[in-house]
Amino acid sequence: MENIGEKPATAKSVPLIDVAPFLNDENITGLVSEVRSACEEMAFFYVVNHGISQSIISEAMDASRRFFEQPLDARMKVYKDRFHRGYLPVGTTQFPGRGPDLKDSFDVGIDLPLHHPDVVSGLPLHGPNQWPELENFRKPIEAYFSAVHEFGLTVLKMIALSLRLDPNFFSIHYTKPTILMRLMHYPPQDTTQETDSIGATPHTDFGVATVLYQDPSGGLELMMPHGEWVSAPYIPETFVINLGQLMARWTNDVYRATPHRVINRRSHDRYSIPFFLNPNHDAQVQCIATCQGPDRPVRYPVTIAGDFIARLVQTNQDYQPVKS
Repeated sequence: MENIGEKPATAKSVPLIDVAPFLNDENITGLVSEVRSACEEMAFFYVVNHGISQSIISEAMDASRRFFEQPLDARMKVYKDRFHRGYLPVGTTQFPGRGPDLKDSFDVGIDLPLHHPDVVSGLPLHGPNQWPELENFRKPIEAYFSAVHEFGLTVLKMIALSLRLDPNFFSIHYTKPTILMRLMHYPPQDTTQETDSIGATPHTDFGVATVLYQDPSGGLELMMPHGEWVSAPYIPETFVINLGQLMARWTNDVYRATPHRVINRRSHDRYSIPFFLNPNHDAQVQCIATCQGPDRPVRYPVTIAGDFIARLVQTNQDYQPVKS
């Protein structure tokens, strides 16, 4: 893996945006301009004054840590099922041609009963959640999911306004979303024997946008346009927002999806919770009219959001390298 032995990336400025004006119904002209600049440049930015209580965040992070501290056999009791809910052991996630990621995770989504029509029909990524037999786990995880879900829709409205669209341009596609939230655990990098494995292989997220909470360990690194890796360090009381491939397709790369990776260079475990704001399965993603023109032809065909994401998830999580 390239640059695996490099020194920690130099921290550089990733925009920090105060979203209180939007939440408090104040003047948002400056905020919308900041969001547009952030999305056009790095497509990564921090948000502060997001309105989610620190207790909700702390309790979810504590529940996540306690889950991963259990013995492997306890974690495996909720092994990932056909709905892509549950536990993914270290090495499950692997991009074709890359070493397996040095991380394990636990996936949660919109909780649908087995008799729900979308579950009965076999719609990808739709189904019930799995829950471990772990005290004080489900409640704080569901509370966090609900709070970030609500805030995520606010983020989508801010992004829509930054594109000079109706604020509900994206959120109308979230009536039955395929949102997934992932509790992440990264062992220290020096614990692996693989020469080509890091915490998270360089990649771009699949969906529209991601809301990430990370612990103080650091390790998230972003690729600058010219190829240099820079760190996106922990900033207290913030979330990190980044854009995914569906946003790039919707905006014709006016807003791009920035490659990023995770390398846990510390001697202790790293924890984070990315919340993937995936829209309804049947949402049609096609180039926004204001993002195309004679000097910017349409770059992507129309795609169905759910099929696009399900295909990438399958490639990423179910990939099996060819053995020689």
